[in-house]
Amino acid sequence: MSFMSKISRLIPWRMTGAEDRTVDGISAPADLQGQFHLDEIHQVLYVSDALKMRRDVLQWIDDLRRARFGHLKTDWVALSTVAAKLVQAQHEGTLQGAGAGLDMRSRARTLLKLGCDLGASDIDIRRLAGHAVIEVHIDGTILEYDEITTDYADKLINALVMLSKQQYRPKQSQDGSIAGRDLVGTGLNNVRLARTPIAPIDADAQWLNMRLQAGVQKVPAVDALKGLKRVKSPSGSLNLVSSGWTEMQAELLQTFVLNATGTIIFTGPPGSGKTHVMHQLSEHIARTRPGQRQAFIEQPVETILPHAPQLNILDTLTAKAAGEAYAHRTRLVLRMAVNILGLGEIRDPLVATTWLSAAETGMLMMSTMHTAHPFLAIPRLRDMDPERLALPIICDPAIICGLVGQRFIPILCDHCALPWDQEDPRLTKTMRDAILTWARPDWNPSAIRRLGPGCPHCAWKGTARRQVVAEVVDPDETLMADFIEYGPTLARHRYHARSNADTTMLEKGMELVFQGRMDPFDVPLKIERIRPWDFLQRERERALKGLRDTPLMGMEP
Repeated sequence: MSFMSKISRLIPWRMTGAEDRTVDGISAPADLQGQFHLDEIHQVLYVSDALKMRRDVLQWIDDLRRARFGHLKTDWVALSTVAAKLVQAQHEGTLQGAGAGLDMRSRARTLLKLGCDLGASDIDIRRLAGHAVIEVHIDGTILEYDEITTDYADKLINALVMLSKQQYRPKQSQDGSIAGRDLVGTGLNNVRLARTPIAPIDADAQWLNMRLQAGVQKVPAVDALKGLKRVKSPSGSLNLVSSGWTEMQAELLQTFVLNATGTIIFTGPPGSGKTHVMHQLSEHIARTRPGQRQAFIEQPVETILPHAPQLNILDTLTAKAAGEAYAHRTRLVLRMAVNILGLGEIRDPLVATTWLSAAETGMLMMSTMHTAHPFLAIPRLRDMDPERLALPIICDPAIICGLVGQRFIPILCDHCALPWDQEDPRLTKTMRDAILTWARPDWNPSAIRRLGPGCPHCAWKGTARRQVVAEVVDPDETLMADFIEYGPTLARHRYHARSNADTTMLEKGMELVFQGRMDPFDVPLKIERIRPWDFLQRERERALKGLRDTPLMGMEP
């Protein structure tokens, strides 16, 4: 059953297009069509001055004041002025025909009443590119109430914003409240409203959230809930392993998103797939917890997520402007009943403190940073604001629940890759010698290969594809305490000395080298410098002893 038919059973309105002369159920005189315009925001009724002496018109105006518009001002103007007001209202989308905008506001109030009758805490209208949905929040779960057209959604949102005594500005974020006479008969004392444009911007997509504050908490009847259904979930399934993540890493990432609070921070250089995996996890959350509201604030939005509103940050030419935009949108979203928030790259102090303020509210978050490895995210955050982002504040698993480092690395073409020469002139002797120290009993140095000349199989690139090499860190209380006491370098080595810790990106890269899948020349270019295996082990041993001074390469501790 459509939204129109659902609510038409519940309220005594008329909608007859251009012939409609009804305002809040009060019929205007039969010949008044086109001779009046009601500005609800300013409570001014513009009426043709030719009707000034008509008793039936005066009586109709008195009825309007008694019914709802107690402070209604009547402005007797020329008919041409009325016509101009109607044209302006038509242009702004408040009228479909004479009186239709007024009728839409009645429908808006009826929607609020239905929310109250359902015992909903919030109502959302998400106007997307091709359709729109009305959703209600009941006992912390979002349910779909109805699907409507984008045109109808625009008019309904317009009417709700106007009830908050604001001019509807579709390209801007807005917030306010509806109270008083506009809620008479709805069972509500107040409605807090927040609205924002969302991606895709060029399709005029937007999202309206309304927080309902009822006078008396209702227990909805079973019949009232029958029309609700679970929100649509994204199709497919989470498959990280196919793109290079290990089974252990996929397990850890899925564990991270089961946290009630904390932020998963994805680190790596530009183009390393951070946002992509964040969106993959978002879709996984939407499939496993479809009743939770997710939202993303991104600069810019790269991929549209139908299940999660995305606030786009555009036209910000300075770091200050971008930071202010992040702060404004985050404050707005936190008023819109969001359970999981994705925040674009943390790159400067204003964005960082905005992130912390949101994280401290106790929600699951995801964000990205540009750092060489995941352990550097902590000191970089601290350096952005040493007081507000001090280590004792941010080094808490309830604030940061996951650290992820990742790279895209090239995989050699099986058809044209060449055997690696231990005298490879592209690498220094020190690095060539370091490579051989990584050999394991089941790792054969003769299997190492290098980039070939290219062939038709790889389109003459020498590489077949790219895959992820990653490191997933579980920042438990022990690791967080190590950050505070020892700093990031020793904390990193102490963590990797654990038998159950995920291996580093360098270790995974070297394993690919000995499998003949990665050119050793790409390891320092894509991951990090190749050091001797035994040197790294000594660093970890010293870190476990709490020794801060690391010996020079080749020297005994």
